[in-house]
Amino acid sequence: MLNTYTSYQLIARDIPRAIGQVQTQPAVKRETDYYLANIGKVKTVDDFVNDQRLFSYAMKAFGLGDMTYAKAFMVKALKEGVTDPNSFANKLTDKRYAQFVAAFNFTKLGESATTYNPAQQGITQNYVLQVGLGGVQDGFTDYRNETAYYLTNISSVKSIDDLMGNERLLTYAMAAFGLDAVTEPPERVRAMLEGGVSDPGSPANQLPDKKYAAFVAAFNFVEHGDQTTASDDVQVAVPKGYMAGTGLVLPKVSADYIKAEADYYAKNIGNVKSIDGLMKDQRLLSFAMAAYGLDASTETPQTIRAMLEGGVGDPESPANKLADKSYANFVSAFDFAGFGDQATTRDEVLKLTPKLYVSESQLGLIRPNKAYIQAETAYYTANIVHVKSIDDLFADSRLYNYALASYGLDPAKEDKNLIRRVLEGGIRDPDSVANKMDNKVYAGLATAFNFEQYGEAATTYVPARQGTVDKYMRQTLEENAGKTNEGVRLALNFQRKAGDITNWYDVLADKALASVVRTALGLPDSFATADIDKQAALFESKLDIADFTDPVRLSKFLSRFTTLYEIDHPTSSAQTSVSVLFAQPTAIGISTDLMIAMQNLRY
Repeated sequence: MLNTYTSYQLIARDIPRAIGQVQTQPAVKRETDYYLANIGKVKTVDDFVNDQRLFSYAMKAFGLGDMTYAKAFMVKALKEGVTDPNSFANKLTDKRYAQFVAAFNFTKLGESATTYNPAQQGITQNYVLQVGLGGVQDGFTDYRNETAYYLTNISSVKSIDDLMGNERLLTYAMAAFGLDAVTEPPERVRAMLEGGVSDPGSPANQLPDKKYAAFVAAFNFVEHGDQTTASDDVQVAVPKGYMAGTGLVLPKVSADYIKAEADYYAKNIGNVKSIDGLMKDQRLLSFAMAAYGLDASTETPQTIRAMLEGGVGDPESPANKLADKSYANFVSAFDFAGFGDQATTRDEVLKLTPKLYVSESQLGLIRPNKAYIQAETAYYTANIVHVKSIDDLFADSRLYNYALASYGLDPAKEDKNLIRRVLEGGIRDPDSVANKMDNKVYAGLATAFNFEQYGEAATTYVPARQGTVDKYMRQTLEENAGKTNEGVRLALNFQRKAGDITNWYDVLADKALASVVRTALGLPDSFATADIDKQAALFESKLDIADFTDPVRLSKFLSRFTTLYEIDHPTSSAQTSVSVLFAQPTAIGISTDLMIAMQNLRY
């Protein structure tokens, strides 16, 4: 039998090959095929836990196989999600539960929890939010429904916890100020709210971008307490900001779109003979109003009709009484009150309006209609899955523009070299380009298009699908290794988790990790009963936790562990192992490579 050191090295030197061997095992392949064929059909927490094969597979993948029986426990964790820092999963010491819930995030993603890919659904949802239009088809969020929900429920919010606990309200409130609750870490949002805006040194006031300061000024629980949501800033200004798309960058419409709308207008405007005729054709109305800087989707039909019926002949008409002359200019062109059914035969309608439409569109005042949004979204959805690299994304300007617009970034103004560096750096490194930028939308973009972490699979990677399968394979590899040598399993487990260790209490909270460190330091098992702070202090004095993120140093540490583990748990008899020190090498016992490794270890 190979010793612990050699067995670990044989696996660790080529993990992909070892996992490939696991994948071909009939039992593993059978369960994986079932999982991939059925997980996408799961739409609720109950669906998930009631399919024993799916649930067992997922639990094992996250190292929670021994808790598969505790369905009520897991249902509670899944239904509370991980957005709230005080949720059930987040409060558990064992972080595997929070990781599991994050992968199967029904609370946040609903029915799409098992199919969600940020480069697919996430981008299309963001795109619709950016343009401020709600479609009633194709799964788009209806912004009018969201506004109704907000107005109905915001008064019941009495604290920061209440707001943070209602993801739908929080998303709406932040969107009104150009902030994306999906990409902003909950702990950052909470820190901003708890800091308030009275102190010039508060977190929100320290940011160059004043979106957060405006958001916190409206939801100023620090100063106004449980009366915060009764203010006009919350009740009136927030819905107005949301509807107007405050702080959001509208995606530029294409030249083809502008030409198509202009052609439709030229072909059909002559048939309009009355206010009713114009109001009935939403496409013509949107074109006509956009030419004068007005958005038909945010103006109420009652207001538009009142303006048109009042005309511009009377200085006291509704349009003339407005300080902003956009309506007066619009009504002056479409002056049915003054010209009746001949209004649309005039040059103001036939020549001036199309000219204004084209010129104003260059300033971003044209809001794409639903047909355009649906066409762009259909193109994006059909083609994004074929994008396998950053170069692929850059090569298709239509996809690139859609992706950036979904995060409020203007493709015409953004430096492509910067966007490339953002995507190449990813988000795993705290010092990556995206993570170091004050504007967190870049981190959001890098999260959605995570080529750095997922490579070619970035636009198709679904945590609940492939992510879970990958974890299942690795877990099975470790379990298989443990059947013949527990030390190898412990070493592989430590190797997998090492990059996520941030402090010694993380290690002490995990029996397997703590066992590896104790063995590597030559400490007895009884040391585990010592005061936890003393254990952490000793580990700190002996090891540099940063070494665990360095592959070379981590390898050296695990070589030390497997060597010392072999001495404590020899794969051959103690007598034979000791005899190797004094006699000629034999086919069993501590091998030559093990002895050399022991001599080279220095700590």
